[in-house]
Amino acid sequence: MKRIIIGICLVLFWATGAQCEEMSVAERNAAQGFNDTIDRLAPDFVTVSLCVADPTDYHQDVLGTSGHAFLRLQCPTFGLDYCFSYEGENVNDNLYRYLSGQTKMGMFAVRTNEYLEDYRRWNRAVHEYRLALPPEVEQRLWEIMDNHITKGIALRHDLNKYGCAITVVKYVKKALEGTPIVYAHDEEMERMTRREIGYRSLANHPWLRLFSMIMTDNKADKDLPIDEKLIIPADLAAVWQQATINGTPMATYIGDIVEGAPLDNSKPWFTPILAAILIVLITLCFAFTKYPYWDWLLLGVQALIGCVLIFLWIVMREFGGSAYILMALFNPLPLIFWRWRRYWSFPYAIILLVGVIILLCMPHMLVDPAILVLTLAYIVLFAKDFVKSQMSNHRNFACRK
Repeated sequence: MKRIIIGICLVLFWATGAQCEEMSVAERNAAQGFNDTIDRLAPDFVTVSLCVADPTDYHQDVLGTSGHAFLRLQCPTFGLDYCFSYEGENVNDNLYRYLSGQTKMGMFAVRTNEYLEDYRRWNRAVHEYRLALPPEVEQRLWEIMDNHITKGIALRHDLNKYGCAITVVKYVKKALEGTPIVYAHDEEMERMTRREIGYRSLANHPWLRLFSMIMTDNKADKDLPIDEKLIIPADLAAVWQQATINGTPMATYIGDIVEGAPLDNSKPWFTPILAAILIVLITLCFAFTKYPYWDWLLLGVQALIGCVLIFLWIVMREFGGSAYILMALFNPLPLIFWRWRRYWSFPYAIILLVGVIILLCMPHMLVDPAILVLTLAYIVLFAKDFVKSQMSNHRNFACRK
């Protein structure tokens, strides 16, 4: 009898323990989200939005002058709301590290409220566009973004490969796995190159535009499909609103998640073209005087620009194709060999003229007007000695006659 009672107790103890274990597993699964009743293919299980931040002033962030694009991924079922964005070292903190290719960047995931705090503090508006992606594509995109986070901040700062708008397009296309994005006909975007698109976006920053056009390599002049030209966040939002996936509009504007100040479209009064015109006027006024001071000033400016180009050529891994031509136009050699200018000044003036013609004839190659006007000043500078000598010979010949 005693053995029977002990056996019954053991059976009851085992049943109770198994029930408790089963309950704890169920509770743990529920806590971790393992609920078989959840429809993971529901349209609202995961939502994806393209977020575009307004441009900022270059004093705050040089790379933010064209705006910023990032993805917002939400899973309301589990209360998840994250912004996925490529971030890197602030270029303004160390411009040399950026030019020499030493700055690093990587993918980050930050809770949306925390990530948007910086934009609220900077008073930069952030516009949100809901993407009409199939549910399986949205979940695949989330997995892709998570995988890139694990790589850390170890990528070389390369805007051609990891620019904010470019990476958004790249990873959305990867998640689509071959499902095409049908773009609406846009004659302007189809005609323009990356260089021209970048040039247009920096219209309010003429000095930064001049520098970026010199430094941009020849890859920016290639004819590319429209999705590889979406390097400006505002262009990405505009083009995707006109595009479709499986016949459905790809992006729909749903509002501003951060209110910001109106965009400042003012330009600085002292622009590169104004500086170049001023130099040309000074050159023309003093071209045929007996005072060489302005000659030395022009030669000093040319040598300074040349030294900057040589420095950038040394430290940068990639160098703009137009910059090599500019190094022939602007370099310190004329200043060094100015004493023997009667032997080379006029041929060098011809070289400058040919260099300008080459720049103008290169397909899709934009040339800032300031460069053309400034080169004109140096053509006058180097040609004037030849003109003076010809005039002097003509007078001597007339006197003898």
